[in-house]
Amino acid sequence: MQCPKCSAGMEVIDFHDIEIDRCKRCHGIWFDHLEKEQLQQLQGSGEIDIGDDETAAEYNELVFVECPRCFTMLDQVEQEDPYLKYEICPTCHGSFFDAGEFRDYVTNSGGTE
Repeated sequence: MQCPKCSAGMEVIDFHDIEIDRCKRCHGIWFDHLEKEQLQQLQGSGEIDIGDDETAAEYNELVFVECPRCFTMLDQVEQEDPYLKYEICPTCHGSFFDAGEFRDYVTNSGGTE
């Protein structure tokens, strides 16, 4: 699988038997349908997000991004509280978080960080 933002290869990361895909270059994370919600409930899951905010900012503004699974154009989702902007596939319902965004999602959305 290729990263939808920087086109680098993705590596499979296993956290409590949930496999997610993380970019080897920009450290963005791809979650298949419902994986982010499952991981949000697990203690320490934010540790899979090893990226830094500077790298994330570089890729966060890309608008035309294809799903790495089904190649449908991803929709941007903006969440208010906490403020997050990430991408979701309208077809397969996977989602992509730039570096640092999943940590924020877990920490600020009632996760068990």
